[in-house]
Amino acid sequence: MNLKKILLLNILLTSFTFSHASETLNPIVVSNSISPIDIHSSPASMEVFTASDIEERGFTDTLELLRSISSINVTTNGGIGQLTSIFTRGTESNHTKIILDGVELNPGTIALAPIQNISISSIDRIEIIKGSSSALHGARTIGGIINIKMKENSNSLTMSAGSWSTNSTSLTQSFNVNGLKINLNANRTESKSIPSRDTANRRHAYNTENISLGLSKEINDYVFNAKLYNSRGNTQYDNYGFGNRNQNHDDYFYNFGLKKFINDDIFEMKIIGSQNRILQGTVNDFTDTLRDIYDFSYTNVGSNIIQKIGVTYTKEHMSELNFGGGGIYESRYTAQHNNKEYFYQSELSYPSYRINYGLRHTDHSRSGHFNSGNFGLSFLSGNDVYSFNLTKSYRPADATDLYATDRAREGAPRSGNAAHKPEESFSYELGVKRYVNENTFIRGTAFKTRIKNLIEADENSQIYISDALITGLEMRVQTNIHPFKYDIGYTYMIPRDTKNNQPLTKRAKHKLNADLIYKINQNSDFRFNILGVGTVKASSIRDINLGSYYIANANYRKKLDQGTISLSMKNIFDRPYRTTHLYPTLDRSVFVTYSYDY
Repeated sequence: MNLKKILLLNILLTSFTFSHASETLNPIVVSNSISPIDIHSSPASMEVFTASDIEERGFTDTLELLRSISSINVTTNGGIGQLTSIFTRGTESNHTKIILDGVELNPGTIALAPIQNISISSIDRIEIIKGSSSALHGARTIGGIINIKMKENSNSLTMSAGSWSTNSTSLTQSFNVNGLKINLNANRTESKSIPSRDTANRRHAYNTENISLGLSKEINDYVFNAKLYNSRGNTQYDNYGFGNRNQNHDDYFYNFGLKKFINDDIFEMKIIGSQNRILQGTVNDFTDTLRDIYDFSYTNVGSNIIQKIGVTYTKEHMSELNFGGGGIYESRYTAQHNNKEYFYQSELSYPSYRINYGLRHTDHSRSGHFNSGNFGLSFLSGNDVYSFNLTKSYRPADATDLYATDRAREGAPRSGNAAHKPEESFSYELGVKRYVNENTFIRGTAFKTRIKNLIEADENSQIYISDALITGLEMRVQTNIHPFKYDIGYTYMIPRDTKNNQPLTKRAKHKLNADLIYKINQNSDFRFNILGVGTVKASSIRDINLGSYYIANANYRKKLDQGTISLSMKNIFDRPYRTTHLYPTLDRSVFVTYSYDY
């Protein structure tokens, strides 16, 4: 059976079957299950943004898109291209797994996944899974998954220019040569940006160049595919008032895959190699993660059940060199971890309920053995869905947590500790989803996550161990009443460090995002957005809070015969705000984007 037939079968097994379901309000998601499932039916909480949504809302980068989700807090250390942290449902910034075209971007060191370097113009689809999916996706999913798929079968040229001398050009091109599908994505973004610290007196520029090549060929019952990706660039940052320092990133991955269809079943093999590297050329600092992954799985498709079993072997090589003042190194290590993982996932689909459950056993060369898994249940009753999701997940201590010798001068303590245990989480959520009518979709989810052995670091880079309890309520209302679209999301959350009896830093208790989209005519629309964020604790060791704020954004889009043109204004009222202590954010800015489809 060919791939299209398999996917159609899976969708028929899992799609919600009443007439009000639509791709606009109820899109199909592929990240959180073996087979595609719609948001309404799924036991898990999910969000989807397509290329069309991105264009309609005028998002100029991936971080702006993620900020529009009420249960995600995004912080940056300054302006465009600076270090970015993503906190999903109050969990840590390294608890959300970032996946680009099937490859994890999270490094094995202190560095964070470089999501700020991904061009939003090259994105076909982003799926955000809130809450762990450990059976299918393994470790580092305590907070959730952000699955990004780049454009395929598209021919377009996109150019954008705006404030802070920010310019971006993206090209997507597809070919079909005797059944060999070829997809090319290329992008360059540059910006003079703003000073990255409150005390800096110089602007800190940023640039990145990304290119990816995808190949796919179907021969009888076989599908061969390959993806090559490279991202290089430079980010300047403040050297504590002594000029600018340059930080270069050099990331790549390759992903070779083979699928064999055996009647209704699928055997799949993947070979993945990746590099995440940051270089500070002025002092020869670096942090580096190299991975080799071998993944084998078999999927059995039954009449009402789909089962997947697999094994994954990962070899990680991590190294770091960080010099301090006077050329004396502060941190230096080299480490290698080997991981073997065995997993099973099962999904049952019936007219009145959906069940998914899975288990994963990890044999980590440094952290030992660990079992994780998930169980989800949805009851479908008319226009209503009542869901329950239970997950157990973990994150092994990264190499910096274990081996860093930060500030390891005479008599000073080491910040790394080879005795660190893995972080463990146990979470559950209860959800209600309802179609009020064919144009209005309402969702509400109560969630609770408990984390032990939480590895935290203060602003002095000193690591300490804590426990956390995060409880919250997330709501979203979407309605289409021509010529208006309304989309309102709100999250109330209490992220607590239970060992030190204080809030976790950089997570807001309240967050609201409200969109109003007015369709002026068949070829043009206008979007007005309000983002409101409550007070957050800025430091784990000092009594410093970042005040609440709101910002307003607007976007006008005009469809042309072969493309679109958009005018976006960010922070219309020029409101001052901070997401990280001592680091400024962008004030009022304007961007113009032109996309030509051919």
